[in-house]
Formats: sequence, C-alpha cells, structure tokens
Amino acid sequence: MDIVSGVVSIEYSHFHISEHIETALEGVDQIPDFRTDEPVIITPGQLTIVSRVQSHDAWVTLILTDVAPVQQPEQWQLLGMRPYQPVSGGRMGIFGPTTGPAAPAAGWLTGGHGDDQALQLDPATIYTVHVYAKGRQDSRARHEAAMAREEWGLHEGFEDYVAAFIPTGQQARLRHAG
Repeated sequence: MDIVSGVVSIEYSHFHISEHIETALEGVDQIPDFRTDEPVIITPGQLTIVSRVQSHDAWVTLILTDVAPVQQPEQWQLLGMRPYQPVSGGRMGIFGPTTGPAAPAAGWLTGGHGDDQALQLDPATIYTVHVYAKGRQDSRARHEAAMAREEWGLHEGFEDYVAAFIPTGQQARLRHAG
C-alpha cells in the first residue's frame, strides 16, 4: 500500500486530485461541471472534490491499495465511489485551484516516495476511487462560528479527505495527441 499526504489550500470551495500530464492529450482540459450537487466530479485526468467551506486548508491523503477500505468510523463520510482511468503516466498529485501543489504533511510517512507528493498509479489499470471526508457534516457552521468570533487566522481543521484508489481492471494504452 502506498500513501501520500499533503495539506491543500481549498479555494472557491474545491480542490483537485490531478494527474501530472507532461504532453498534450486530447480531452484532458475539461472544466468540471460545478452545477452538479455531487461532491466528487471526475474529468479526464482529474478528480475535483467540492468542499462545504469556501476557503480553508485541508489535510488530504491519497492511498493506493489492493483491497477496498473497511467500513469507516462514523466521523468519516463516504462522498462517492467513482471509476478512474489514468490518461497519461498515472502520477497523481493534490492541487489547490490557484495555489498549486499541496504542502507536505508534516509527521506522515510518504510511502517510500521521500518528499514526492505524488501517488503513482499504473497507467494501464482502471481504478475505483473511494473518496471520504471527515468533519464535513458541520464544517460550514464551524467555519462561520470561527468567523463570528473574529478568528480570521483560523484557516484549517474544518475538513480532512482520503482518496483510496483500488485496481479493478485493465485498459488499453491511450495515444498522445499531436
């Protein structure tokens, strides 16, 4: 099991788990459809996770595992299980919409990747990704209460996320555009 964690700046109520794409690929620049009520939006090469808080820092963990996660304790909410097919090299990272890559999560093992904040998926494999959130049920109310107390400096601890990638099949290699 490989694990990568980081602290991401959520802005505009969302963040991305994106594949590092080094060459131009047709169809990977799709904008997520935010008109949905779904908390997990899949576009080619990217998962967009919608937060219940406009702007804050969240702890995010990516896990590559061969087995589905066991039932989570009550504080963890399953946001969705979605199919994910890598479109390039399968190197997944955590990104804020305007701030870029997540900061390293101090005190966590990185699954043997050193300071690399990317989870390596097999590009020939199809995955089911399970996305969980902690603290989401009342995160907006806690954030608003902090704002009412003028705790403007309080910018973290409202929500945490886990995305577990589980192999479910094989896919044909995709061709590069150009």
